[in-house]
Amino acid sequence: MILRRAVLLLTAWVLFAACMLSAFGPAEHAGGSLTDLASPSLHAAAADGYFGIDVSKYQERIDWKAAAEGGVKFAILRCCKIIRAYDDWEPDERFEENYKGAKEAGIPVGCYMFTDAATESEFSDDVDYMLKLIDGKSFELPVFLDVESATRQEHLPSKTFMPALLSGLERIEEAGHSAGVYSSTAFFSECIDRKLLQEDGYPIWEANYFNTVNGLASPAGHDLSGVATIWQYSGSGKTAGVSTPVDCNICYSNQFFSRSAAIANSMLPNGALRVGSHFDIAGTVSSASVLRSITGEIFSADKPDTPLQTVTVNPYARSYKLTGFFTNRLDFSALPCGDYTLRLTAVDSSDTTVPICESAFAVTEDGIPQTQSTQLQDPAASSSTAILTPEDGSSVSSAPPAVPQVHTPRKQRNGGFVRWWLGFLAWLWGHLPCRPLFAWGTSLTLRLSLGRTPLHRIFRRLCRTTEISVLAASIGSEW
Repeated sequence: MILRRAVLLLTAWVLFAACMLSAFGPAEHAGGSLTDLASPSLHAAAADGYFGIDVSKYQERIDWKAAAEGGVKFAILRCCKIIRAYDDWEPDERFEENYKGAKEAGIPVGCYMFTDAATESEFSDDVDYMLKLIDGKSFELPVFLDVESATRQEHLPSKTFMPALLSGLERIEEAGHSAGVYSSTAFFSECIDRKLLQEDGYPIWEANYFNTVNGLASPAGHDLSGVATIWQYSGSGKTAGVSTPVDCNICYSNQFFSRSAAIANSMLPNGALRVGSHFDIAGTVSSASVLRSITGEIFSADKPDTPLQTVTVNPYARSYKLTGFFTNRLDFSALPCGDYTLRLTAVDSSDTTVPICESAFAVTEDGIPQTQSTQLQDPAASSSTAILTPEDGSSVSSAPPAVPQVHTPRKQRNGGFVRWWLGFLAWLWGHLPCRPLFAWGTSLTLRLSLGRTPLHRIFRRLCRTTEISVLAASIGSEW
């Protein structure tokens, strides 16, 4: 017995050690091209990222079509520079040309502004200046603040500089653009709180040439995916379509290339609603990009392309809680009996319409789903017994009718009390607004931020248990 326990204990320790090694040990890199990313990831190896360039007036005229054909997957364009030491407020003279050319070539774009702002008021002025230059434009990648001034920013303590920087980023997002920060590794080590930016969801674009003068020839052998979203690995690269040396970058995330939005802690209509009853939509919609608008639409089954009701909000944020306005504008109580679909979509900072979710539901007189009833057949009946189709009532086959069902007294089948209880639940569900009451209660727990508490889980379980009981009552009504 002692030997057996020792063997089991040793085996358990071996398995535990193997799990730890597989979870935390070094993983073998499988290699691949710059465009082989198959799934969303902020932490891919450098060779598996997206290759891109950042440009300004110094790159002169660019053949964007050739750049796209040569493998450029994104471009970040300089919009302007602001240097207070020389009172220099200068729009980049090739920004408009580069924006138009890259867009026409199908290259996702972002932009950046060099600024030496050091206070909240300076960032406010600089961002407002930039926003006027990019008014009416959309970007797949963020609008970056390039902060690397050795004279006005480098030696500021993080607790002084970060509030000012964050105020500028927030101002960009309030204008409907996603925001990010560009700087060197030295700046991120001295005056920029990298962790705070990551916690707030701001992409980091980091320049690090690994002590080379002109930058690395390629990103092979290095990887910044654990600390940055985009890595600028060279300041003197070469690529098709650009005649001058150009900054080369690797983007580790496909969040800028695969637009998406999701809803969490949601409460959406499904199954059947009782005609005239209210329903409150709940949930938090979020995206990696700023959401310029969120739209909810209700479609009927007979007119799937024409919304019966529509509501739109403009969050200008990466996350939005669906309460209040949506609840008031989408009036489920006004829907007549029929089949419907609720569809939620969003428009992000790239002006791309992205789906969020769809929910099919029905409105009935009693709030119970209308299902086709099937008659129990005698075991001796032929397997080809006729079944009526729901469309026209015609018979599928002309075999002899089934032997009539012989009903057994209730007490011999399931017991009088069980059947009475199930019947009572079915009656209660059909005569009282139970479903809207449950929806209201669940929505209330979400509004009170109780979504992850035992109270919310208990209430949701009560709702599911009751619906299952009612379904059992409906099925058992012919027992």
